[in-house]
Parts: sequence; C-alpha cells; structure tokens
Amino acid sequence: MPTSDELNREAVDLYKNHDFAGAEKLYRQAIQLDPAYFPSQLNLGILLFKEGHYDEAIKECTKAVSLRPDHPSAHFHLGNAYYAKMWWEEAMVEYERVFQLDPGHIDVHFALGGIYLNRGYQEKAVECWKKYLESAPADSPKAKLAREYVEGTLANKVIIGKYIAE
Repeated sequence: MPTSDELNREAVDLYKNHDFAGAEKLYRQAIQLDPAYFPSQLNLGILLFKEGHYDEAIKECTKAVSLRPDHPSAHFHLGNAYYAKMWWEEAMVEYERVFQLDPGHIDVHFALGGIYLNRGYQEKAVECWKKYLESAPADSPKAKLAREYVEGTLANKVIIGKYIAE
C-alpha cells in the first residue's frame, strides 16, 4: 500500500499534467491515510481553488492552516480563496499573517493591491503594486499587470477583476 507521501508525489505529477480529477482523488486518499498529512491537505485546497470551487478550497485550506499555522503558503492560499469570494476582511487577515511569517513573500503585495482598490483605497493599492514590482521579475505577466494597475489607478481608469496572485 502506498504512503501518503507517495500518493502526494503522484498527485502532484497528475496536477502538473492537468489531470485534476486524478490528482484530487490521490490527495484525498493521502489525507484519508493520514489526516494530519499537511502537503496533500494544502495541495487539495490549491487544486480546488484552481477549479473554481472556492467554498471547498476555503474548507481544505483552513484545515491546512490548522495543521501548520506557521506555514505562509497555507495562509496565502486561504487568503486567495477568500479573495475569490470577495471576502476582503478575511483575505486581509490571511495575507497579513503571511507577512508576519514571511516578510519577503512578494505575491501578497499584488493581492493586497486588489483588495485596497476594491475597498476604495487607491493610494494603498498603488503602494502595494509598486512594492510588488520592486521584487517581481520585470517581464512576468503579473508585473505587466501590476504596472497597468498602477498607471490606471493613478489615472482613475483601472477596474480590478478577480485576478489573484498565485
């Protein structure tokens, strides 16, 4: 019988090959074998998020956070699921926790910019995106988007969709 770790590794390979149903099945098997197995718990939450199942992603990422409250990625992905539901306060709590655990986590700046803009805080949004741009690869799609958001916000012409830092 395979271990949770073996099942998780196989599920990650399936996920990378876009076999999300197969990956989900193996993540759930790994968790069933060991309910405290953090990697599969978090990976299941991420997969459900990618599939647009935000309520389920929140449930699974919350379990991951309970297993490893010191893990920045668990808080980040839970924050992303809250963001997708437009639950700004909950997302901000999780993103702030990421900053406490990993001050160098740049993607949080990108996501917080969207929250601040959606809540009417244009200056804070621009500040977050500029902070993101300080460390992001200049040619990345998110850096291009962050530059567009900064320019558009300063010109009062930007509308944020549901794009979330991943």
